[in-house]
Amino acid sequence: MRHLPAMLSICVSLLCNGALADHVRFDNENHLQGELKRLERGELYFKTAGTDTISIEWDHVDALSSTQQLEIELDDGTLYYGTLAATGHVGEVEVQQQEGAIALNMSSIVKMTQIEDEFRERFDGSISAGVNLTQANNYQSYNLGIDLDYVTKKYVSSLDVSSRLNESDQSDRAEQSDLSVRSSRRLRNRWYTGGLLTLDRNEELGIDLRSSIGITVGKSVVHNNSQNLHIDGGLLYTEEKISGSNQNNESEEAFIGLSWDVFRYDEPEFDLSTRLVAIPSISESGRTRARLDVTLRWEMIEDLYWRLSFQGSYDNQPPGEDASTTDYSVVSGLAYDF
Repeated sequence: MRHLPAMLSICVSLLCNGALADHVRFDNENHLQGELKRLERGELYFKTAGTDTISIEWDHVDALSSTQQLEIELDDGTLYYGTLAATGHVGEVEVQQQEGAIALNMSSIVKMTQIEDEFRERFDGSISAGVNLTQANNYQSYNLGIDLDYVTKKYVSSLDVSSRLNESDQSDRAEQSDLSVRSSRRLRNRWYTGGLLTLDRNEELGIDLRSSIGITVGKSVVHNNSQNLHIDGGLLYTEEKISGSNQNNESEEAFIGLSWDVFRYDEPEFDLSTRLVAIPSISESGRTRARLDVTLRWEMIEDLYWRLSFQGSYDNQPPGEDASTTDYSVVSGLAYDF
């Protein structure tokens, strides 16, 4: 019995080492053993036994091995699935797949994620909130947003919800709310296709409810460790309920969009996301809508960000009487990734 504590200690040590069997070597020849969480936006997220998850600049990693089942994405859009082994060459890693092993240049790898078997583990998300108060005119603005992503080998689905409420002494209360559901299937050469459903309300533009359903096709034009650039387009069927009226508008529309994400892991660390969409109407002659979203995020501590966002909407033929052709907002607040 006197040997039982020592035996238990050995068992615990073996279990911990088995759970933290991944290995990373830096360009200064220092080493870490732990668990590879993910690689994204130029940073490798790695958990060791004695620390929380830390981020490591990818271009400072010389060698890597992992027993995790991973999805590995290259800058040309090629996907591999398997574990990682060091090759003995600086800046090179071997992906061990069921079809066989293949050596890759580490500089060509732009994303790695663990392949999760459980349904709930395939979700990632972010929640944000902010309050802006101005003494002049007693202006107040409140906002709340939730983003949720579900990723499998073939499909990427997302749910985005946001709501903004503005109040002041010199103007009526104005509300803007958006809900977007998208699902895309990955194709070869960084192409993708899918469907979308959007619901939005914008009292400034005279819209009680606008609902759109459509199909989309897009391509990831640039995907590397410093930026992503996507273009997409498609067709929409849209129905609008007008503020203060029983009138409903139905229309067919086209859309073309551009998404550009820039990220930096040198001081100061930040990421900047821009999304521009133009929506010319097919059935309503001369009508064009557009929307611009710009978001800047700065990580203060792990997974907690300060967030500054701009959102602008334009409609050259707004359906509501006396409705404005433009609406915009600037919002700051906090965001938490989970």
